[in-house]
Amino acid sequence: MKKIVPDPPSQTSPRPFYTIDNKVPSPEALLYAIQLMRGIEDTLDEYICGNAGEPGIGMLVNSVHNVQMSRALAELVLGREP
Repeated sequence: MKKIVPDPPSQTSPRPFYTIDNKVPSPEALLYAIQLMRGIEDTLDEYICGNAGEPGIGMLVNSVHNVQMSRALAELVLGREP
């Protein structure tokens, strides 16, 4: 008899999807983090504007607020770097 559902993979890869270089200087790492947060904020803003009035949008607006606050804190720390 033929199996309808294949067996799951025997072993998952121990290699992570992405890696972060430990040698990246802190100011540069903060710049990357700020760029990532801007991307998240822009994506959420576009989605919220396109789906205004839909249920659950308030949770996404809260996410935008959290990303904005995180970005502001990262920019504050970056501004303190010598």
